[in-house]
Amino acid sequence: MARYKTYKIENTPSEKFPQMVTISKKVKGNLFEKKFISEQKAKAWIELGAAHKLINNGAKKVKNELGSIGILTETPAW
Repeated sequence: MARYKTYKIENTPSEKFPQMVTISKKVKGNLFEKKFISEQKAKAWIELGAAHKLINNGAKKVKNELGSIGILTETPAW
């Protein structure tokens, strides 16, 4: 078992996919598991999720900062 970021990566080989791995993480008391055909694919998926989270949080932060200085004003919905 190896750890990558906040996930556990375990080898779970099968006849068809000898390099298969399973990633797992506890999320709010529930166990999340997902299988990938290689460790590199699993790490790429984890990195994709982290990048997506950074992009979304960055957009919210910029919007809040522009609103606080008065550059971005939202028009109320009718």
